[in-house]
Amino acid sequence: MAWNTQSTVPGLMTQKHDSPDHSNTLLVIPTLNEEEAIQDLVAEARAAGFLNILIVDGFSSDRTREIAEQTGARVILQDFGKGKGCGVRTAMREFLQRDSQMLGIIDGDGTNIPSHLAKMIPLVESGEANVVLGSRTRGPRDKRAMGAVTLASNLTVSFLLGAKFGRHFTDVQTGYWLFNREAVERVYPLLKSTGFEIELELFVKTLKARLRVRELPVGFRARKGLTKFSFRSRVRNLYYAFKFLAS
Repeated sequence: MAWNTQSTVPGLMTQKHDSPDHSNTLLVIPTLNEEEAIQDLVAEARAAGFLNILIVDGFSSDRTREIAEQTGARVILQDFGKGKGCGVRTAMREFLQRDSQMLGIIDGDGTNIPSHLAKMIPLVESGEANVVLGSRTRGPRDKRAMGAVTLASNLTVSFLLGAKFGRHFTDVQTGYWLFNREAVERVYPLLKSTGFEIELELFVKTLKARLRVRELPVGFRARKGLTKFSFRSRVRNLYYAFKFLAS
C-alpha cells in the first residue's frame, strides 16, 4: 500500500510553499541497519522544515551511516551500549550540549512521518506541554504497519500505565517524541534503559516528574527493511511494562 502523505496531512502543499523552518528543534533519528529508509527519511524531514538533523547510529553493519552522511546529516555512534535506549540517551546528551530549544525523535525505519512530528511543535512552543508523544493508534495507519496483536498490546499497556497516573493514553510505546529543554534536563539523568523499553521508561519518568505531557494522533507507515522488534523484544517490553506499573 503506498502511503500518500498529502492526503493525510492537511495543508501539506501549502507548507512546502511557505518553507517551514523548525531549526530551533534538533531532530534525532536513531538507526540500526536502516539503509533502505534513511535517505528518503532525511529528505522528507528537511521538506518538513527540520534543518538540524542528527543520526545516532547503533553500530549498523550495512551502509546506513555512509548513506546518512551523504545526505548532509550529522552522524555519530551511540554510547552506553547497544540497543535503542542507548541511542535515545545519547541523543538527549547531545541535545543538552547544544542550544536547540526542542528535541524531536522519530524512528529510522520510515514508519514515522516527519511532518506529523512537526504538528506537535505548537503544543510545546505555546507552553501547553513539556512533552508530546504521537499516538499511532489514533492516527491513520498503513494496514501493514501494525498487526492486531501489536495494536491490542499497545492499547492495553498504554491504558494501564496511563491509569497509574490518572490519565488516558493510547500509545506509550510510540517512536514519535518531542521534548522541550526543561523536560530533557529533568528526565535524562533518570534514564537507564538500553533497549526498546526506553519508550515505557520515558513515559513513566516524565509523568513522575510532573511534566506536562500531551498525546497527538500521528500517521504510521509500513517499515522499510527488516524489523528488529522480535518476539523476545515483545516479551521483554511486557516485562518492563509490568515493572513500571509496580514502581
